[in-house]
Amino acid sequence: MNRLIIAVCLALAATLCLAAVSEAHKVNIFAYVDGDRIVTDSGYSRTKRVYDGEVEVYDAATGTLLLSGKTDTNGKFAFVVPEAAREKKMDLRLLLKAGQGHQAEWTVKYDEFADAPRPVSDMVAEENPAAPAEAAPESAAESAPAAAPAASAAGALTAAQVDAIVKREVEPIKRMLAELHDSGPSMADIFGGIGWIFGLFGVAAYMKSRRNP
Repeated sequence: MNRLIIAVCLALAATLCLAAVSEAHKVNIFAYVDGDRIVTDSGYSRTKRVYDGEVEVYDAATGTLLLSGKTDTNGKFAFVVPEAAREKKMDLRLLLKAGQGHQAEWTVKYDEFADAPRPVSDMVAEENPAAPAEAAPESAAESAPAAAPAASAAGALTAAQVDAIVKREVEPIKRMLAELHDSGPSMADIFGGIGWIFGLFGVAAYMKSRRNP
């Protein structure tokens, strides 16, 4: 009986060590839309970030690689929303490769960046496709009154636009909370299960000793 208890204790200790190592090396990636960019944040824990990890961005539907990049010392990598993703309304699958076989994924839905502003350079190119070779100069007095209303109109947002922006910013947080809620067993759950096993073996040992005085 004593040998059996010792063997069970050693097996439980090995299981606990393996669970702790697995938990320590678990890697995660999270992404959100910030203006015209998508920002990724990767880490093993809240304090240990993924440095120089590779982030690959795919079309979630076809698996086509759109771009890739490396995380910085803070575990972050940001990129401008690909124009192809806007045009084809793609969901983007982000694959993190942190080395030694550690990988994690995150999906950015099209709805999250559908209303994101375009890069300033693209907007200027669309508004001014070709500047005339010679343009008649305008006086400062003539251009100033027209510039003020234009700036005012550009800075104004409709209620629908505000709602869309808020929805886009909050949606990734909701999804992250949902994934945390559905995550696997925590270290506390593992310790609790081991405690139950030890308790059952303790009861069995006690009953055995009562039968054999």
